[in-house]
Amino acid sequence: MKNNLTFNSGATTIAFMGKNEFVYKFFENFGIKLNFKEHNSAFDIIDIQNNKILNFKKIITSNEKIFEKIYHNPLMLMKFLFDFLKVSNLNEYEKNYLIISPQSSKVPFEIFKKLSYDYYFSTWAIFKEGFRNLIESIEERIIKSGEILKECEVVKIKKLSNYFEIETTNGIYKAKNLVLNLDPWNVNRILGKNLLKLPNENNLWHALVLYLTWKVKPLKNYYYLILDRNLKTIHAPFVSFFENGTITISSHYKNYYNEKEIDSLLNALKSMNIEFQLITIADSKSFEKYTGRYKGYVGGFEISYMNLIRAFFRGLKKEEIYFMGDYYLPGQSLSSAIIRAKWLL
Repeated sequence: MKNNLTFNSGATTIAFMGKNEFVYKFFENFGIKLNFKEHNSAFDIIDIQNNKILNFKKIITSNEKIFEKIYHNPLMLMKFLFDFLKVSNLNEYEKNYLIISPQSSKVPFEIFKKLSYDYYFSTWAIFKEGFRNLIESIEERIIKSGEILKECEVVKIKKLSNYFEIETTNGIYKAKNLVLNLDPWNVNRILGKNLLKLPNENNLWHALVLYLTWKVKPLKNYYYLILDRNLKTIHAPFVSFFENGTITISSHYKNYYNEKEIDSLLNALKSMNIEFQLITIADSKSFEKYTGRYKGYVGGFEISYMNLIRAFFRGLKKEEIYFMGDYYLPGQSLSSAIIRAKWLL
């Protein structure tokens, strides 16, 4: 089995799939020599594909210096993760894995003891420290480098011969590729056309976002990160710039939603006739509609011994993988971004 890695920013877990040597290599990139305590857990994991039982092992450290070194090298961490994904050469079965830690999913260990499931992993590295500070550190460094302008208003977008011109309250920028992650009212306002017959905007709307792009094929070497910060108003998106000429415009506005109003908007979107390609709609209510993840169901699958882990994501088609982050798969955060990165490399 090839080495795989996933990374949960919202909990206290980095989970590794593969040989233990990779765990050590991961930390050696930060000049860290590990002194882990390794032991078997109270339960086994069943690999139903190969019909064998794998021992589940945990690697536990309380060395705060390890966390501090990673915390102060967030860009190095991200580079290592993407370099790793580029050479991992996952097959179809392996690329669909998802690791859910009991810390992040709040699923008690007793449930895991009874489960047989498609996805297995051999090693966990569990830290006392959480990774929220790491994400904030990444955010701070990106902002200082000028790659993200926070709370700048997008005034207008022009599509020229071979690039886009984006006018913001902080200046005018150019990009070869453009992806919009905006609420429907901002789409109408920015493009200066009455594109949608929308219900009146309501202050109780949830984080309703459209993913729109002129590109038909997925963008290569494209990384999209939703930062864990609330912006002040629905008219305050931030703009992300990338070396390959990609610009992402994102809005971040969270509040309550009204199911009737959401349904009305979804119906309006069906008649949308613009040059954009509508990739998906992201809000908690439409997420339920797309995936069936509600009540006793997750990811469109009924909870059972055989598919609990698999059920957390619905099957994604290649052409759908344009975006990563909380808005595309709500609640998955950086873990989702790292997993989804494999599809773009």
